Amino acid sequence: MKQKLFVLSMDAMVEEDIEYLKTRPNFQRLMEHCCQIKKVQTIYPSITYPAHASMITGCRAGKHGVYNNTKYPTEKTYPDWYIDTSEIIKVEDLFAAAKRAGCTTGAVYWPIMGNNPNIDYNVNEYFFYEKGEADTRESVRNAFRRMGANDDTLKAIDENFDRLPTERGAKSANLRLNQTFDHFIMGCICSLIRRYQPDVLVAHNCLLDSLRHRNGIFNDKVTWGLDITDYWLGEIIDSMYDAGVLDDTNFVIISDHGQMNFSRRLKMNVLFARKGWLTAGPNGKPTADSKVVSQSNGMSDSIYVRDKSLLKEVHDYLLKLSADGVWGFSDVFTTADVEKLYGWSGPFDFVVETDGYTTFSDDCREPMIAGIDLSDYRLGKATHGYRPEKGPQPVFVATGPAFRKDVTIPFAYTIDEAPTFAHILGQSMPQADGRVITEILA
Repeated sequence: MKQKLFVLSMDAMVEEDIEYLKTRPNFQRLMEHCCQIKKVQTIYPSITYPAHASMITGCRAGKHGVYNNTKYPTEKTYPDWYIDTSEIIKVEDLFAAAKRAGCTTGAVYWPIMGNNPNIDYNVNEYFFYEKGEADTRESVRNAFRRMGANDDTLKAIDENFDRLPTERGAKSANLRLNQTFDHFIMGCICSLIRRYQPDVLVAHNCLLDSLRHRNGIFNDKVTWGLDITDYWLGEIIDSMYDAGVLDDTNFVIISDHGQMNFSRRLKMNVLFARKGWLTAGPNGKPTADSKVVSQSNGMSDSIYVRDKSLLKEVHDYLLKLSADGVWGFSDVFTTADVEKLYGWSGPFDFVVETDGYTTFSDDCREPMIAGIDLSDYRLGKATHGYRPEKGPQPVFVATGPAFRKDVTIPFAYTIDEAPTFAHILGQSMPQADGRVITEILA
C-alpha cells in the first residue's frame, strides 16, 4: 500500500506538553518509537495564520504573503480573518506537491485553505455563518460548501454535526468541549479516514491555544486539555485501524508557536490618538482618516503610517517610548529590519516588540491599559506574537515508515516541515525557504 501522511497541528503545543503526553496511554501506543525535534523555531510574527502558512508552504511570511491573522483596517465588529487561499497566499503549498505525486488530499480546519483547488476533502477553518442564519444543519452545510467542501466532505461533516459547539461566546475561563470546534474537528478527521483514506491529510486543533490564552501557559486546565488530546489520538488511531491504514501512515504532531504569560495590555492606538494622529470611531476602531494606526499581533504590534510625511516623526516617537522603558515594548523595528532578520514584510511601517510583560490591543478608546477579555486571543492571560526565539517552543514528533525510530535531534525550523513532507511524497518544493530534515528520515 502507498504510504500515507497525516499531520496534526496542535495549536500552541510546546515541548513540555510532549513530556506529559509520553505518560498517557494513546500517545504511548502511537509514539513509542517516535522521532522528535526538541526545539522547533517558528516565524515572526509567531501567530497562527502566518505560522500555518509557513508550515504548509515552507516559506517565511514575507514570501507567502500572510503577514497577520486578519485584514486591517476593517470596519467589521469581529476581526476579518483570512479565509480563502487565493486571496493572500502567493506561493505553492504542500497540496500542490501532493497532487504532482498523484495523492488524494484532505484538510480539516487548516488556516486559509478555503477553496484550495488541490484539496479533495476540505473542511475549512470557518467559524461563522452568514449574518442572520440559524445554526441549522443546512446552514452549516452551506457555510462549509462555500469554503470548498464537496458532497463527499459534507457526508463527514454531517456525521459530526452533533459535535459542533452548542454554546457560543463563553466568557468563562473554564472552557468546555461544547464551547469549542475542536471536538467536531477531530470527529471529521476520523470520518474522512474511515470513508476515504486520503493519502495526505492535515488538520489543525486549537484547544490548547484557547486554554492557554484563558488560563496561562501551565496549569491544571491545560493538563485537562492534554488528557483530551490523548483521548482524541485514541479516536484517530482507531479510525486508521478500522480503515486498514495505520501501519502505512506517517503520523506527525506539530505546532505553530508557544505562548508566554503577560501582566498588562497596552493600546498603542490610544497613544496615537493622544498625539492627534488617530480618531477613534464609535466601535473603538480608527476612522478612515486616521493618519497612524496599529494592528496587534499579540505580544508585538504593527504600525501603519498612512500619512507618509509622518514616517520620521512616528519613528522618533516610538524610539523615545522604547527608551523610556515603561511603555511595554523593548524594540522598535522598521519593515526593512524585520524582513532582514526574520523574512517578514507587509504593508506596515514599524513593529514594536513586547518587553516580555505586555501584550497589545487594537482598541482606540481610553483608558490606555485594557482589561482581561476572553473573547480576544490577545487579551486573556497568555499569548504569542513575540520574536520566535522567545518562550516555550513548538513541537515535532513523528512515527511511521518514512521516519527513523527512537531518534531525537536538537533543532529545526517550522519552515522545514513542508519540504520534509513533500520529500516523503517524492516531491520537492522549490519556492520553500526551509530544507528537508534528512536526519529524521529512514
